[in-house]
Amino acid sequence: MNKVYIKIALALLSVAGYMQNIAFASDHAAATTSSNVKDKQQVSIDHEEAIEAKGLMADALALAKMHAKCPKNYRMYHKEDEEAIIYFKKLSNVDIGKLELTIHNPDSYDDIVNMLWDPNGPKNYDDMFDKGSIFRTYNENLVIVQQHYDGPSGTWDLHCHALASKFQLSEDETAIVFAPSDMSGPGSDSYQAYENPIIESASISTPDIYSEESIIGGKLSQIFVNLVAFFIKKEADCVKITHISSIEHGVPLYVPYDILESIIIKKMINVINLRDIFKKKKRNFKWTF
Repeated sequence: MNKVYIKIALALLSVAGYMQNIAFASDHAAATTSSNVKDKQQVSIDHEEAIEAKGLMADALALAKMHAKCPKNYRMYHKEDEEAIIYFKKLSNVDIGKLELTIHNPDSYDDIVNMLWDPNGPKNYDDMFDKGSIFRTYNENLVIVQQHYDGPSGTWDLHCHALASKFQLSEDETAIVFAPSDMSGPGSDSYQAYENPIIESASISTPDIYSEESIIGGKLSQIFVNLVAFFIKKEADCVKITHISSIEHGVPLYVPYDILESIIIKKMINVINLRDIFKKKKRNFKWTF
């Protein structure tokens, strides 16, 4: 078995001892929510808020391009084979991962883009993913998404809110970028103060959100998306994907870093499953929400 997979397996097994503490803390968190939360997700959008979101995502795209194209400081972390390699580097004590993936089916380009843009798309390739939804729509290519993930042993579950934007870079290349903003809302006691270590303009965008009961009650730990991006490029005989990922978990300090690191690595390795989904056979992907 590959050493990386062994490391992940051991770390996830060791997490069980910490889950009881997390579950105990969650049971004592407040659990109140508005009866009309669902109706408030698509509130009337402030024009200034939309402009701020658009500007933030333009900054996020520029930074994602830089981290995707510049090889400086990356070290190879995991090599599945010559066409699926994960690299990592440190930036101001923040980990940034990069996956270079080749899928030998150029006809799958549109379906790959659709799956990666669908907030429920990870259900197809990430076994940690639970569900996703569009929380707010600014335009067809700029939204806020909410996603839930299953934690180890089913007791440490995760959630995140992030701005998501799709960019048509050329006829044969698309970028899908996820970035945070300082989101808060009535009753959102589980939200922590967050300063993005990669995107300086992230603190400018501050949309109000109305969270689900499980989030308001502190039953889900929060994922902070520093920067996540997919660059999907169609070539003559394949589709090439460059995946950039930098995320942090808002979990108790007593949870060891190696467990968090293993979860982050596992999520990147799961993206490699796209290759099996879209190999040679043509697949028409349909949105699931």
